[in-house]
Amino acid sequence: MIAVVTGSSGFIGSRLVDALVWRGWTVRRLARAGTRLAAAPGPEPPPPPGQPAPLGRRETHVVDYARPETLETSPAFDGADVVFHLAAVTKARGDDAFRAANVAPTRALLDALAARAARGLPPPRRFLFVSSQAAAGPALTPERPVTEDDPPQPFEPYGKSKLEAERVVREQRAVPWTIVRPSAVYGPGDTDFLALFRQAAHGVGVYPGSREARLSIVYVDDLVDAVLRAGTMPAAAGHVYFVESEAVSWRDVYKAAASAAHFSLRFELDVPTWVLGVAGRAGDVASRLLRRPTLVSSQKVTLGKPRWWLCDGTRAREELGVVARVSLADGAKRTMRWYRSQGWI
Repeated sequence: MIAVVTGSSGFIGSRLVDALVWRGWTVRRLARAGTRLAAAPGPEPPPPPGQPAPLGRRETHVVDYARPETLETSPAFDGADVVFHLAAVTKARGDDAFRAANVAPTRALLDALAARAARGLPPPRRFLFVSSQAAAGPALTPERPVTEDDPPQPFEPYGKSKLEAERVVREQRAVPWTIVRPSAVYGPGDTDFLALFRQAAHGVGVYPGSREARLSIVYVDDLVDAVLRAGTMPAAAGHVYFVESEAVSWRDVYKAAASAAHFSLRFELDVPTWVLGVAGRAGDVASRLLRRPTLVSSQKVTLGKPRWWLCDGTRAREELGVVARVSLADGAKRTMRWYRSQGWI
């Protein structure tokens, strides 16, 4: 089996590549010219002593999304079974930047596959697009998580760009598609939850808005399993799936992270919404001065305002057999252990 993977050096993408290779797949990673992955593809390093070698292998193919011919003629797609499209940005300087990073590459990939099909080249059996819960928007009440049948209601630039990319995927006819919308994802390698784990490791819980605000969450390896199922099972073609393992409060997450560090929360603070707004605007100013996205911005603050970022993963469980194997407590321990091993905490 052959997989083409975009975003393969990212948090989720790198775990997906590992999972595919261990299952015996040939993984063709698409890399932009000038990136670290493109600059040094090199041979695969040998496994650690005593550890078996993976059954599959990795390849790196350099492409330029702004030059469609590099996609259309790339040997990465020759004989490919599935294209896993994970490349995206979650921080950008405005709507146009989000669209350029999240919508344009999706359209370029699909246009290339359509052009290849027009030349008589067989398309992949599936185009798996990893979107986001942000494309659907938050739940209105804690009693009713958002489902795939609800009209999407994104309200900030990132979510809007992911929904627009979803529409590009749905409207094309070159290849069968599946869309996966993950809830909040955490695990080894993640940077979005890093500040939270650092605070909790010192017994501190600083909550954006309210500690009782709730969110759906999923450990990265459980998400990867769901993505693999969605990308390979015939029943998933033409469907959208939320992927989540459990609904928790922000305080639950902090407590699990503190427990993983063998601490208890000794200081807790709900940061008022107006303070978050000031911090977001300050981040916007810093972003303009530095000419790059910053960790805190108005977009990030807006994304964090809703109290109920809840989605329903029932369809994925019933149709794909997705199972949440890693609890929040266990996942927090694995994540904290990895952060410490890397010197991040």
